[in-house]
Formats: sequence, C-alpha cells, structure tokens
Amino acid sequence: MIPLFIGGTGRSGTTVLGRTLSLHRDIFTIPFESRFIVDPYGLRDLVFSLSYEWDQYHGQEAIVNFLRLMDELYPSKLRYFYKIAAWKIYPKFHISPPKYHITMDGKWKDEPFFDYKKIPFSLLISRDKFKRLLNDFMSKLIIAEYSGYWQGYGTKISPRMYVTRHFEYSEVVALARNFVAGIWEETAKRYNAKIVAEQTPTNLNHALFLRDLFPEMRLIHIYRDPRDVVSSYKRQTWGGNRAAEAVPIIKNTLLKWEQDKRELPKDSYIEISLEELVSHTKETLQRICDFIGVHFDARMLNMDLSKSHSGRWKKDLSEEEVELVERELGWFMRAKGYLD
Repeated sequence: MIPLFIGGTGRSGTTVLGRTLSLHRDIFTIPFESRFIVDPYGLRDLVFSLSYEWDQYHGQEAIVNFLRLMDELYPSKLRYFYKIAAWKIYPKFHISPPKYHITMDGKWKDEPFFDYKKIPFSLLISRDKFKRLLNDFMSKLIIAEYSGYWQGYGTKISPRMYVTRHFEYSEVVALARNFVAGIWEETAKRYNAKIVAEQTPTNLNHALFLRDLFPEMRLIHIYRDPRDVVSSYKRQTWGGNRAAEAVPIIKNTLLKWEQDKRELPKDSYIEISLEELVSHTKETLQRICDFIGVHFDARMLNMDLSKSHSGRWKKDLSEEEVELVERELGWFMRAKGYLD
C-alpha cells in the first residue's frame, strides 16, 4: 500500500483531484479530509511533543489532546447526530459549531451518494478495529495513568494524568507510522486498492513530516491562479472576508512549500495546476499515473471538471484586490505562467 498525499493552499483543487483519482481501479481516495495527521493536536504534534519538545506537561497535554481529537473524528452515533444538527443551527446565531463535522458529497466509484447519517471514519475502518489500533498505540506511549492534575490543567471532573517519557524522534515516528498504516491497510483491503490517497490541503506544509512518517510516500501539490484562490477564500468562513486577510495565508503557505520541497527527493512529489487538469485532462492524469506507478485508467475521464470556476476572480475581486494579489504573489504567478 503506497500512501499518496494531496496538498495545496486550500481552494486550489485538492478535492476535485481526489475525486478524479478515486475513479481509478487501484486508488482509494479518502472521501473527506481525514486531518488527524497534520491538524493541531494531531499526530504530528503528538510526535514532536513526545520527542523534541518533551517535558512531563507537554507529554500529558499531547496525549489528552490527541485522544480528544480521535473522539471528535470517530464520535459515537449520538454525538455525530448532534454535530449534524449543530452545524445547521449554530451558524444562524453566529456561534461556531462543534469541531470536525465531516461530511462527504459527490459519488465515489460505484457507491451511491454518501449517507450523511454514516460516520465518515467508519468507511475506512470499523470502530472495533480502530479502537484496538488506538489502544495499542497509546499503550506504547503511556507509562502510567493516575488521578491528578497540574496548575495548567483546567477545571474538569475526575481529572487524569498520563505519564510519558522522552522518545527519540525516529522511535515515536515509527510507532505513529504503525498506527496510520494499520488504518490505511484496513482501508486498502476493504476497497481492494493499491494506493490510499489523503486530501487534507495542509499536507503541503507538512511534507517533511509526512516523508518521515512514510519514506515511500508520494505527494501531489495542486495549485491554481492565486487570484481565483483568493476569490474562493472570501466565500469561506475560515478564509477571511477580504483579500488582505487571505493573501498572507496563501503567500506563506507557498513560501514554506518552496522551502520544504528543497529537502524532498525529486521523485517524491509532483506539481500540477488545476487549469491543466481541466484543459489537458488525459495528459495530466497520465503524468500523475506515471508518477505514482499505476497504469492509466480511462474511467478517470468521466469526472466532470467543468465547474472549476477558472477566471472567477475577474468578477469577484476589485482592482485594488487584484493589485494586492499580484504584488504579493507575483513571484509565484510568474513562475507558473499566470503573469508575464
């Protein structure tokens, strides 16, 4: 099973690329952003808190936060139904909804439209197998557990403390690798896939950690005209309401990627544009297939790519906003052919 990561700035085409690749007979694209590797309090933070950044309190908090994240991503059915309702109701009252209400849309392979009452992670692995993998992982990280708290603990009923130790980075990465591989090997077996693709956009800025986690990994950076990215950001709750708020996020994401990719093996990543995926679909998909080592599957051409909204920035952005984007991101736009 080869791990394939798709990343970008956000609103750059990670989802549409993931859906397109999912039509390949040998590829299973996780039909949502699984997030647990690179998100705050996820696997990356856990690894660093138990190695380079370890002390007794960082170790304690990393375990607590990671377990909480796992409960958020694979909640009980009752909590999942609550999340569905809260995501529909809370924003109407200007209240941010509960964490990680993951939903899926569109079709994947021959599946019907996803049942929104089905917990997404259950598509990857059963709860029992997931719990066994998680408990085994935690048993190798936690030395002891007892009733207690420290000054920064906060108010909780029946507080618990976890005793951890300082790990060598390579040692805890190996344990983390086994945990993720266990989930994805079960997923690959369930869907008879040779490759599992994960499409969380921020994979792009954690490529070095992903390489440490899976030295054999492949990463696809999908990008698009930054003016269209900014246009799309302005319609997202997390993207800012103005170009001045969106541009720094996009700029620093791309700057960090440009720095990180210098340390990656040349054969471990590929960069494609959303525009070339839409306009030269077969050639672009053939290039990706060659990169990840699978034969071309013509079923991928069945994906409708007509709604990519290229050039939407011309209607959505003011002259001042266009000038800002081109000034701050001109270096990237010229390198990729969006500006002369």
